[in-house]
Amino acid sequence: MTDALRPEFSAIARTLEARIAAMPALTRVHGHGDCHGMNNFVTDGPEGTRVASFFDFDDAGPGWLAYDLCVYLWAMHPRTVGGSLDATSLARWRSYLTGYRSARPLSSVDVEAIAAFLAVRQFWLMGEHAGRIAVWGTQSMPTSWLRTQVKMLTAWAELQTPE
Repeated sequence: MTDALRPEFSAIARTLEARIAAMPALTRVHGHGDCHGMNNFVTDGPEGTRVASFFDFDDAGPGWLAYDLCVYLWAMHPRTVGGSLDATSLARWRSYLTGYRSARPLSSVDVEAIAAFLAVRQFWLMGEHAGRIAVWGTQSMPTSWLRTQVKMLTAWAELQTPE
């Protein structure tokens, strides 16, 4: 982290904080926190149904439903400036929302909020990496990567949730 990058990250964080604070009341849940598609098994259930079994609850706890749902979208979204979902990923995302809505109502306010949390999730990932620098070394987060993150997060701060 350089002295020049620090205020840029702070400005992005303030923009996201203001965007989320301006939203109508979001649904609060006890969420998984890390539901990116590789922390579950989907198996055949009775009478032709499918059963999802989740594991890896180290990030579970109280939070916003929109954040919990954003993690799946975040996992599929290209981590590049100007990146967008391809047709396959968009179809998966739509199936994910359809599946969620088949079990529980999902307000339009919560759906609209999902995109704002993509950048929040990326900040979380950066924190995970920063917390491991003592083990992984500083080159796990080189300055060049941090500069790319500023550009990407700036773009992501304005994303809209695909439906």
